Amino acid sequence: MEFVLNGVKWGVQFVRGTDNRLRRSDGVLTLGVTDAIDGKIYLSESLTGSLLEHVLCHELTHAVCFSYNIYIPIETEEWLCNYMADHGKEIIYLLDKLLQSIERRRFA
Repeated sequence: MEFVLNGVKWGVQFVRGTDNRLRRSDGVLTLGVTDAIDGKIYLSESLTGSLLEHVLCHELTHAVCFSYNIYIPIETEEWLCNYMADHGKEIIYLLDKLLQSIERRRFA
């Protein structure tokens, strides 16, 4: 799977849960890693359902930061990625619902 953010091409690849590409820079094995050098988001093939959604949203937020040259302390970036994974979908769904309501009222 490939996608483009701000002109930067990215790919998503599922790998075994023991694959070294799932190692963070501190050596800890995790469920997802965004590699700006490879232009890939690596996800554990064991991910499904809501956990897959959460991890993918988290990693996509890292990809957005890389693609838009947003350089913030890693602790802040991790907080942002976790926030988006926890609340991003709710925000976007609410935005869509409100915009539809606004458009209906404007043109009624």
